[in-house]
Amino acid sequence: MMEEGSGGGRSNYNRMNDAKNERRVGLIYDQRMCKHRTPYGDDHPEKPDRITVIWNKLELAGIPQRCVILNAKEAKDEYICAVHSKNHVNLIRNISSKEYSKRNRIASKLNSIYLNEGSSESAYLAAGSVIEVAEKVAKGELNSAFAIVRPPGHHAEYDEAMGFCLFNNIAIAASFLLDQRPELGINKILIVDWDVHHGNGTQKTFWSDPRVLFFSVHRHEFGSFYPANFDGFYTMVGEGPGAGYNINVPWENGRCGDADYLAVWDHVLVPVAKEFNPDIILVSAGFDAAVGDPLGGCRLTPHGYSVLLKKLMDFAQGRIVLALEGGYNLDSLANSALACMEVLLEDKPISELSEAYPFESTWRVIQAVRQMLSAYWPTLADKLPTKLTDQKAPPHILLSSSEFDDEDDEASKIISKDLVQAIEDVVEPILNLKIEDYHGNEVKSKFFCF
Repeated sequence: MMEEGSGGGRSNYNRMNDAKNERRVGLIYDQRMCKHRTPYGDDHPEKPDRITVIWNKLELAGIPQRCVILNAKEAKDEYICAVHSKNHVNLIRNISSKEYSKRNRIASKLNSIYLNEGSSESAYLAAGSVIEVAEKVAKGELNSAFAIVRPPGHHAEYDEAMGFCLFNNIAIAASFLLDQRPELGINKILIVDWDVHHGNGTQKTFWSDPRVLFFSVHRHEFGSFYPANFDGFYTMVGEGPGAGYNINVPWENGRCGDADYLAVWDHVLVPVAKEFNPDIILVSAGFDAAVGDPLGGCRLTPHGYSVLLKKLMDFAQGRIVLALEGGYNLDSLANSALACMEVLLEDKPISELSEAYPFESTWRVIQAVRQMLSAYWPTLADKLPTKLTDQKAPPHILLSSSEFDDEDDEASKIISKDLVQAIEDVVEPILNLKIEDYHGNEVKSKFFCF
């Protein structure tokens, strides 16, 4: 492998790779980010093992030897302050030096956050590492990169840590490229958030900014799935000059898998990406939509992730940065990350997905999103042919967020079409209520055309 700061020394393997024009892929991992852990040593989904299992899996597959290994660096306050308030930055910077009991009191007032003596350093390293790989990809020194970082970031808002996230790593990196490094010529950034939870913090950061096209596909369940609000509603499209540059694809139910995500890529994301023509793509790479995740309850496979990523490689000359977000089943997390690294290295051709169909609810969501965004993206104006949307999996609804994920669990029940219709009849009037955006402006609020 080639390490940053190695004085330019190159191994024979790296020289052979250059001769073959293999893509130069960056990789960041630093055990210091494992210092962020629960203060009492309790088990928690967002734990240090998340990044160590990824690194161990990649090492076992010989991936680091084929990559440019970069050193993790702490982000500067000035870059973080482009996304977060000074009060928030000061809080995270100083939190680890505070008295144990005071630190715990602060954490108890936040939404799904724990803090310890290693939290400050880990948060700064996570944000700085994503900046580091993003800058090198933007410069052309790397073709693509993966930042194996924690704590994750996409839930963190301007003045609040939440949802396991302290700093919004991907938003800080995007802001850095646009505002701190204009000489790199990065004028349009596509952020793809495939974490199973909505990237509320990232959305709010670029709500009025047409330089960033933010795309999030996530479980929503009519506002009941975390972060449990209407920010992830498909009607939330941005405002002012940023109107149309915020795209939400909100799943109505869990158990969405490869066929559902592929349908969204083919009929929403890819057409818009062609029209937007980004200079670089930043991926909020949460792997909690993977099969077996205890929080996600969806069914993306490692192969599914590889197909989604491969489709993104067609844009921005393949300049893609992956930053780890969620993912709490250690096996699925590691396997999915490996699948993505193999794509970045162009290790092997990606075969088509097996013949499976999206859920009826998936087609309903896709058509609602297309209709909502067609005023901004003419490529979405045409109605999808009935012959296509009639290809669908049997209807069902997941009764709970995660506890029924086992295929053989009797709770994984197929619910009759009559019951599905009954639920929709109850939900539709609620979803036609008036909804306001972040500034109190009424937005179109009809959710789906049942």
